[in-house]
Amino acid sequence: MVPHHAHAGRVPRPHRTAQGLIQHPTPGGRASARRLRICICVAGLPVTRSPSSRRYLQYANRMTLEGFSPFDPLKVKAGSDDSIAATRARKREIENILSSYVGWYDPFGELVQNALDAIDKRREEEKAQGSKPDYQGVIRVIIDLDENLLTVSDNGIGMTSDQFQKFLAPNFSFKEVKTSRGHKGVGATYLAYGFNSLRVHTMAPGHQARGRILNARNWTIGELDLEPPLVEPDAGDPIDPEFEAGGRGTSLTLRFDETTTPGKLSWMGAKNAETWATLLRVKTGLGALKPLENLVCSIICINAGEKTSYDLVSPAYLWLHQQAQSKSASLRDVENAREKAFKKNGDLKSVPNKFRQLVFLRDVWEGDEVAALLSEEERSEHAMVIERHTPTIMMEYGYTTRLWKNFNASLGIRSNQEAVRAGIQLAANRMPQGDPIQVPLTRYIGRQNQVHFLIHFDNYTPDLGRKGFAKPLVDFAKDVSRAIVQFRVTRVRDAMKRDSGATPDLAREMALDQWKEEMLEHETSSPLILENEYFFAPSRKISITSEPTREQDVIALFHELVSGGVIRGLEILSTNERFTYDGLFRIDFSGQRELYEYDQVSNPLGLSVDVLEEMHGKRTKPKVLEYKYSLDGLVADIQNQDKNMNDIDLCVCWAVGDEWLQHYAITTLLTPENVHQRQYHGATHVLQDPDSRARLCDLIMLKDLISLLQDRDAEYQRQRDTYE
Repeated sequence: MVPHHAHAGRVPRPHRTAQGLIQHPTPGGRASARRLRICICVAGLPVTRSPSSRRYLQYANRMTLEGFSPFDPLKVKAGSDDSIAATRARKREIENILSSYVGWYDPFGELVQNALDAIDKRREEEKAQGSKPDYQGVIRVIIDLDENLLTVSDNGIGMTSDQFQKFLAPNFSFKEVKTSRGHKGVGATYLAYGFNSLRVHTMAPGHQARGRILNARNWTIGELDLEPPLVEPDAGDPIDPEFEAGGRGTSLTLRFDETTTPGKLSWMGAKNAETWATLLRVKTGLGALKPLENLVCSIICINAGEKTSYDLVSPAYLWLHQQAQSKSASLRDVENAREKAFKKNGDLKSVPNKFRQLVFLRDVWEGDEVAALLSEEERSEHAMVIERHTPTIMMEYGYTTRLWKNFNASLGIRSNQEAVRAGIQLAANRMPQGDPIQVPLTRYIGRQNQVHFLIHFDNYTPDLGRKGFAKPLVDFAKDVSRAIVQFRVTRVRDAMKRDSGATPDLAREMALDQWKEEMLEHETSSPLILENEYFFAPSRKISITSEPTREQDVIALFHELVSGGVIRGLEILSTNERFTYDGLFRIDFSGQRELYEYDQVSNPLGLSVDVLEEMHGKRTKPKVLEYKYSLDGLVADIQNQDKNMNDIDLCVCWAVGDEWLQHYAITTLLTPENVHQRQYHGATHVLQDPDSRARLCDLIMLKDLISLLQDRDAEYQRQRDTYE
């Protein structure tokens, strides 16, 4: 171990005097008036000293052969001014730095970032010197849940004596802007003063040191009269037992407590090394834009005394389509295959199977390809961002939101936490930074939960704490991601696997079938029959006198329209308060044929001749019925996966609402040209998949139905304007 003031290539070392005392030489070995000489009595005798600072003397008993005296890293920048004003200014500067570090993963991000930069720097050095052509970077991340410790070690460049003295001070950085992942000089200060225990072990040619700084966070947030924390020699064993065997590099260890973020590493619920590896690939520099070649990162997790490990070889950003090994294809390959098939046959039947039933679409755009994604107006607006920061855009689009939900569930982490989620992950300095932002779609907004972007900007470093991307960059990211989803992905969505709705649930399906059987048995054992030729006289109109204002009004109006013969052939088997869905119905086509047949004047809710020819005289099995005041309620239930679209056959509501525009398409059945699509009397609309136009369920929207009966021609036009 060598002292921090070694110079001219000479390595002076502490030596023992004849009395067995440790003496630290000054440059050249000559005494001077400013020289600090500390003698430690090993036999319990009084300590002798020359005049010196009492702050250093109180740490004299902690001196080890690490070769440096305790020092205040803040005085590297501020000098020896100990005034209240100077101390207050130092604290204020540190508090400003700490205020920008509020993320749970920030300490992981800073430690990993420093390790990666140290390895890059050493690789450049080895290359320039022509030494170690086979140098492989190694990082070890030790997450000790039992002791609440995080250690990150590397075999990188290590620190010189001068760097060791200065690296914790604010706004000191030894990184080169062109190659480093961060160079604003605040990350190490955050690690030192955002926590109450930081250990730093470093090895470089001509220099080794083990140091620690304690209670720095308490000092930062405490009273002004507290003594500032010092970096002092650390005689403890390394947390990483393999570190010193590498001969070079840096190992840093943080201890967390109730004053820090995070407070307890176990809070996240990640209990093994593989899960932590997944988290680090999303939240730190290990999630690189491109694989980090010639690098191995070993993750070690200690939980309840058990140790697990997991190696990341050439780590890179985590993509679900790679994890699940699901069927995927690049967006442009799908587009090209479909265009080729259409030119050849006039349809898409000859598209190769590898471009059908896809679980994921993926693609990458860079260089001149990026500007081509935008409209002419958007290209002009974002020209400066594209030219200055040369964005790279990476995307994956999944056929269902459950892909993200299921992956997060498989990790076993805290239930309200998401390791990966849809949205736009911004990146700079070759790594993800900050949290994802939402893709701002204007139509079919449910798709924003099915797509993930990683958008990287060159020549840019976010603001303090890796949180803030400038607004022009954020605006560009939003516009380009929206353009890709709405104008590229939408055109090929029928190449993807169909989403059947909520996750298949055998118990749910069996319960639904059992409910239907129970109602059929009840109908047989306890029939309800009431017929009389004088009913509904003399008014010949419904008894409800005002428009519905809630779901119960919709139910009452619908049943009166059915019983009054406005809607014909629907039989209500059951309404339900204990099951997921509202009721069961059946369609009976056994009545007189003319009662069902469409006539624009006398029976505008009827069936076309073709449909009636096939269905007359038949009776369907029980079907599932939902009541809503507005269709918005059904959309919300489906999006929240409270109900399964596959189960629902008919939704009766008063009004259409607005939410369907973002998720579905609707075909009206109330215009004469669309009557042939009506499958039973009284159906007013069909809810459809927006891309394939596949029928999802039938609708009876009572407001539109009544408007048609009151003024056919006006309603025809309104229906066309609204849905076509």
